[in-house]
Amino acid sequence: MRRLITAALLIAVVMGADGCSRAIGGTPMATPGQAGAAARVNATCRDYVGMTESERRDVIIAIGEDGNKVVAANPDLWVGVAAALCNFVDPSAPVKDVVTGGMR
Repeated sequence: MRRLITAALLIAVVMGADGCSRAIGGTPMATPGQAGAAARVNATCRDYVGMTESERRDVIIAIGEDGNKVVAANPDLWVGVAAALCNFVDPSAPVKDVVTGGMR
């Protein structure tokens, strides 16, 4: 019985170790909620479009706290406005420029 348990544990360890050896594709990036206010303020439209509604709201609130009084006055409105505008601009455009008209 002891050998059976030992064998089962050994198989579980060997089978479970496979997950650690596979590479994960893509570029590692922190989400705005994990990276702090600076990352939220500097989020790009590419980042923003892939965010949840609460993450988008965090970005907009950070932009308002960074000095944009119009955005700070009604962040819920700007969450949707930014999402709509980000579908028409270069994905690398910063959201703060999109909502403030700073695009060139």
